[in-house]
Amino acid sequence: MHYSLFAGLIGFFMPNGADAVIRVGNQSRTYADAYYQVNMQQAAAEQAYMQQQAAIEDPASQLPVRVTNHDVAKMVARGDANAPVSMAQLDQCARIWPNGEMAWDRPTLGLGAGGAQTCVAVVEMRGYQMGPQGKDLVLARANLAAGDAVRCNISDFPELSYTADAGNITFPADNEPTVDDVIRVLNEEQKKNAGLKIAATALVGAVGGNVAGKNEVGKDGLFGVGKKKMTGTAIGALSGAAIGAGNVYAGKVGGDMILSAGVNAAAGSVVGNMAAMGDSVIRIEDCKDLADVKTQCIWGMLVISEPVKLTENTKNSQGKVVSGDVQHAYFNIIDGKTILLCDKDNKNCKEEELVSVRLSAYPDKELDAVKETDFQAIRTNNDQSLAFHLDKDKTGNPQMTPGAGSADVATYTPISSAGQPTQKIAAMITGVKDKAFGMKRSDWGKWKTDNSDAKDRIVGRSGQGEAYKLENIGNYSIQDFYPAYTDSTDGGIIDLGNKARLKSTLIGAGAGGAMGAFVAYQGAQSDIDERWVSAVREYKDSLQKVYCITGDRFLSNYNDMFMVPNMGE
Repeated sequence: MHYSLFAGLIGFFMPNGADAVIRVGNQSRTYADAYYQVNMQQAAAEQAYMQQQAAIEDPASQLPVRVTNHDVAKMVARGDANAPVSMAQLDQCARIWPNGEMAWDRPTLGLGAGGAQTCVAVVEMRGYQMGPQGKDLVLARANLAAGDAVRCNISDFPELSYTADAGNITFPADNEPTVDDVIRVLNEEQKKNAGLKIAATALVGAVGGNVAGKNEVGKDGLFGVGKKKMTGTAIGALSGAAIGAGNVYAGKVGGDMILSAGVNAAAGSVVGNMAAMGDSVIRIEDCKDLADVKTQCIWGMLVISEPVKLTENTKNSQGKVVSGDVQHAYFNIIDGKTILLCDKDNKNCKEEELVSVRLSAYPDKELDAVKETDFQAIRTNNDQSLAFHLDKDKTGNPQMTPGAGSADVATYTPISSAGQPTQKIAAMITGVKDKAFGMKRSDWGKWKTDNSDAKDRIVGRSGQGEAYKLENIGNYSIQDFYPAYTDSTDGGIIDLGNKARLKSTLIGAGAGGAMGAFVAYQGAQSDIDERWVSAVREYKDSLQKVYCITGDRFLSNYNDMFMVPNMGE
């Protein structure tokens, strides 16, 4: 009651006091709270009273818009006919935007900046919820003349109009980001931490190079420290570093293509190596000849043999194939290696190791010179003296029977001459030039013919591939040398040193690299598109964070043009 009476007395003695409202009751938990409310209300009433007194003393304060020149404002308020501006003009200025902050002042913004005093809109650039407690922050404040236009951009506002807060924020970009802008940003991102990327790819390349490097003769293992392994390590490191540098400095699209092509080429080569199929290749290794000169050698065996007494199958007067009176040998043309030695009745056949084999169908060719197409001719030949298969006689015993075998039965062809080994010596032929994808079995017969003098280059071979002179072994020729072969199935699951897999490895690398580059190109383009869409979205969102306003009237978002209408429009 005491405080309510006190408030009522204030309202009686102070102007507009009847509008004062004070809530005491449950909203005021203490007498101190109530006393604070009374003081605040008293201060508000005093301020309203002072404003009324100022209006009585200074009629210029009641003009339709603020006039900056105080002398002119007084002249207009008195109705002086000599005033530079009339009350009617001020009314027109106020009516442009009743909810805007209008004034009669010198323009500081737009084309009319620096001109004479005129009707202006006081424009503020604000940052949405950038101030304390989420309030909008004033970043610049300037005057724009009626009829003038300007862009809501901080660079279009005079520096004198900037507030201290303008230097604490990042303004939106002047233009929407383009695809080229995005590519430039991505290119710069790739260059960051360039050293680490190059070092990483060099390390990966070094490991891969070591794995791919050829083992020293007589040594196995995935990793190694031999000369060949370390050479591969160095090459791999340089290649990896080159790929890393290409990825970093070739830009987003080119860099991704280089990196992906390199990585996928490596992966493709491994897949190709794992899945390799094809002809065996002759084993050719680095070596030194008897004069200690570095060269390449064909590894193999020198086989000293004695002729085997064989009798060919002949036909009697009725054209029936009949057996001779000694023994018969047959070569399996399906697997290309099995030899069977049978008795004179073509029974009791057993596997035998024979050398210097010549077939009855091709008596003038070494077996190594006979090609797959020749074997096909034997299978389709109607002369049953050239094609045989294992069958059973009337008593159930196996015997060699004329006629080619069926789909699941091997076909054999008679051997006209062969030798039986009496001595085998590990040997190698020095001074050999290997072919790009290796020398295949079918190449061996021609090589022997073209290198008939190679007998002089046949040397003994230790387990480590060291050469020594052959002595006291009797007569031998190039025909008695049998090369060692490397098959595509030899080695581990991954064996990059197996030359029989080289072609498949390279095909896999090429396919992997091409596919990797293509996929990387598409991926890079997709990354660019996604980044561009995201950048445009971020740019448009940023435009909503900064805006221009006068009083309570919104003018535009950032980067948009706005204008103040002329008076009377």
